[in-house]
Amino acid sequence: MANYKIYLRSFAPWREFGKFTEPSSVCVPVPPRIPSPYPSAACVTFGGAYHGDGRRFSLDTGGTATARVNAVLEVKLDTATKGYNKVWCDPSIGPLMLAGPVSSDVGIPTSELTVARNGTEIDAVIDYAAPNPLAKHFPVALAVPDIDARGEFALTPGADTLTIVTTITGDQFPACESFIEDPSGNKLFLGGFAPDNKEQIKRLFGGMNRPKEIWFESEIVVSVDEKGNFQQLKGGGSGSNSTGPGCEGLTLKPDQWNARVMSSIPMPSDAG
Repeated sequence: MANYKIYLRSFAPWREFGKFTEPSSVCVPVPPRIPSPYPSAACVTFGGAYHGDGRRFSLDTGGTATARVNAVLEVKLDTATKGYNKVWCDPSIGPLMLAGPVSSDVGIPTSELTVARNGTEIDAVIDYAAPNPLAKHFPVALAVPDIDARGEFALTPGADTLTIVTTITGDQFPACESFIEDPSGNKLFLGGFAPDNKEQIKRLFGGMNRPKEIWFESEIVVSVDEKGNFQQLKGGGSGSNSTGPGCEGLTLKPDQWNARVMSSIPMPSDAG
């Protein structure tokens, strides 16, 4: 049986988000230097927004599609075990303590990735949480919630098919996406979610923080060749802000499926 890689990523669709204070600059004069041009003052910016990922849904795994949290889990169907797996954050840029000087740091996520056999199906789970690294050393970190997401994937191999049932839960901010990759690098988009606007960052706080709420779920049946590579598929799904396209009665090639599903999920109008 083939090995498959499952990806789950939480990303900020905007170029900037999370502005709790207006930016301001403090400048200090510096001694003149010869020759010019050298700045006559050193300036530090305080407050303002955090840098986002500035993108829409993506299947890219080459590094151009950044995310606040990334996870990949290789599932070995023949042994019901996990292979290569990794959870990481891309750099965060923004104000320290929400209003301090603009800085850069990399979050360190906590995670649990598992693979187990359950009768005829193989169950894979990706569960992660990542803090704002620019608040980790300060008391305000106690009040800044993690970005949480959990993906549950049930893979059932057949004679020449693979059924994939996906359920994703989490905070509902920022955006989220999941896809699966076959041995030849072909990818199938399993589902996604995007908040309506930047103001929904409030979903991370207090009673609005509901990490067990379903973001999206889908079920697809894909035909595979003798090496386990994706050929064509049927399926459908829905999310908390989308009922999904009417794919259930259609037989689609992977690129057709991806384009149809990815374009059906609403993105913020100001997404990058």
